[in-house]
Amino acid sequence: MHSMPIAMQIELGFGGDQRVNAVVTHIHRKDATMTTANHTPIRARFARKPCDLDEVLHNTDPSALFEPIEIAWRKALTEAEYDAFANTLLEDRDWLAGLGGHANGRRRVVAVSAPGRTTVFVDPSGSRYGRYVGIAEATPVTDDDQAGAIGWLIDNRRPEVSREQAIRTLRRALSGDPAALRILDRLADQ
Repeated sequence: MHSMPIAMQIELGFGGDQRVNAVVTHIHRKDATMTTANHTPIRARFARKPCDLDEVLHNTDPSALFEPIEIAWRKALTEAEYDAFANTLLEDRDWLAGLGGHANGRRRVVAVSAPGRTTVFVDPSGSRYGRYVGIAEATPVTDDDQAGAIGWLIDNRRPEVSREQAIRTLRRALSGDPAALRILDRLADQ
């Protein structure tokens, strides 16, 4: 199994803490999540107006259901920025302004992440603070789900990378795998 070249990983938006196998079986990362339109959506349980991350992690309403989400935007922070954010979720932040809400049966969220930290999903519902903050439901990823893995790579590309560019890049990376190329052909036609 060969690793995907670093340039292709960067082009698709994956950093140094992730390894992407050319066979695209899975991502080696503890907090990897799936956000695919054609696959099982991420689901998260939200706390309303939590003061800090501890309140989200120990949600006072365990009967709250997990709900499907759509990642509308991603915000990568440093560890220090994340910790400051996680300890003051009710503080206004310009980068949350006007985002969130619901569309197509899913809560639209900002995925907030940092190296070594749990990704949290924030739905400011048009505000500038963490009005609803959630943690994803644990979802098992099977190693033999190549189509799911390829779909995940395409759907989780950097926002400035077009879907077509991601498919072209994956075609180069997976050129020796006929099954993967057929999957990419189907995805390109969608």
